Amino acid sequence: MKLHILRHAKTQVIAPSQKDFDRVLLPKGIEQSKKMGVYLNEKLSRKITVYCSTSARTQQTAKIVQENFEFRDLRLTDQLYHADLMSLLDFIWKLEGKEDLLIIGHNDGISDLASYFTDEYIGLQTCGYCCIEFEADTWKNTSKGLGRLVDSFRPKVILE
Repeated sequence: MKLHILRHAKTQVIAPSQKDFDRVLLPKGIEQSKKMGVYLNEKLSRKITVYCSTSARTQQTAKIVQENFEFRDLRLTDQLYHADLMSLLDFIWKLEGKEDLLIIGHNDGISDLASYFTDEYIGLQTCGYCCIEFEADTWKNTSKGLGRLVDSFRPKVILE
């Protein structure tokens, strides 16, 4: 089983509404997302289920990534909005089956999640991606240190 983790792309610091939830991608974030879609298209199965925070920036990241890498299923969930490690673990451990999955979310939670499963520090920057592989037979049977980091990527974008 593989857990793919993606942090949302580069965003504006403050949304016009003043609400964190409403922040959208900057031009750099849009370009990061496009490059991430190309990268994931070469690496992942199109059958993967994607769980995405409901914030504007995570949904926008997912939509742009999906232009180059079509997911089988995109599921938006409020539970992933600024989820901490324990909330993310609770979410994952309740999932049925053993299919690979991609989570699009926020720091610090997703970096803490990657670090927890691999037992090494993983700090995901904006539009940072990592893949953690498990030998477990269900998500419920994953735990601290049982994952192995098998891939990581962050698109380099230089805007003129």
